[in-house]
Amino acid sequence: MTPVFRGPMPDYLQQLRRGATQLAVRQVVTATAALPIGAQRSAMRSLVALASGMPTLRRRVRENMRLALGHDVPARAERLYFQHVGWFWSNALATFNHGFTNTPAPQEVKFDESVRLLDEAVAEGRGVVLASPHWSGHELVAARISLRHPMIMLVRQAPTAERATRKLKWYNALGAEIVLRPRGASSIKDAVAYLKVLKRGRTLGITPDLLADAEQGVEVSIFGRPARLHGGAFALAISAGAPMIRPFFRWQGDTSVVVAFERAPAFDDGDRDAAVRAAVQDWCRWFEDRLRESPENWLFWLDKRWSRFLRATPPASGIQ
Repeated sequence: MTPVFRGPMPDYLQQLRRGATQLAVRQVVTATAALPIGAQRSAMRSLVALASGMPTLRRRVRENMRLALGHDVPARAERLYFQHVGWFWSNALATFNHGFTNTPAPQEVKFDESVRLLDEAVAEGRGVVLASPHWSGHELVAARISLRHPMIMLVRQAPTAERATRKLKWYNALGAEIVLRPRGASSIKDAVAYLKVLKRGRTLGITPDLLADAEQGVEVSIFGRPARLHGGAFALAISAGAPMIRPFFRWQGDTSVVVAFERAPAFDDGDRDAAVRAAVQDWCRWFEDRLRESPENWLFWLDKRWSRFLRATPPASGIQ
């Protein structure tokens, strides 16, 4: 019988996998660069559709959804997940090669009447923290929002020159202003970068659904499990009195998305640490509620770190 390796992937295998992924990215970008926008979008949708037919990928999506949300996840969720990913990647490729405003994506991202909450928050002049999970297409939606209210994204520096060049081209194609965070930057430098954005009255885009290491972040409960998420942006929003807005996507078939907005409650900064914990936990509660409405919306069902977390961390209670 062939032995099955179930421990962490060795470093050399991780490097090999990353190298293969980057090679595939280069080949796709190069092969499609000369194609018209419509052909690029069609080609990428076809690739995602092909991937969605792989039993291992479909099974992983389905199992992760059930581990996180329980067994009452709608049967169509995994199919819709790949449809939304197809929309995202098809528009991402066209955006990378032609620029966001030159693609159909701006017309395919619409706002409902709750966008007034974002408008009102921006008008207060204290800056805005837009706290979005990794919904499928979240950066394209951020580019659309930036056409209405200029946004700034804090971006981690890439580990190689090639990836750094590609990342900078991506954000330039989105039309987004970025603050580049050098590798190994301290939390103090991060805080200074955040505060500068907020003091300019700008909208700062963050994605809180990134797991922190054991010695970092804020302890919360998510998917019925203890976890740690980064709380720095929440702390600065509280300290600066900046409103926090949370976007949620409602898909119209597989060709367009309507974005709704909610304003997060304000937390008293009298006890700063308690206020930060309460703010992060409230965001997690909101995220789970929205995810249960539409589990197919979250891009990270195939994220390796979240997959390991869901499998390795048993629920404290309530999820079977």
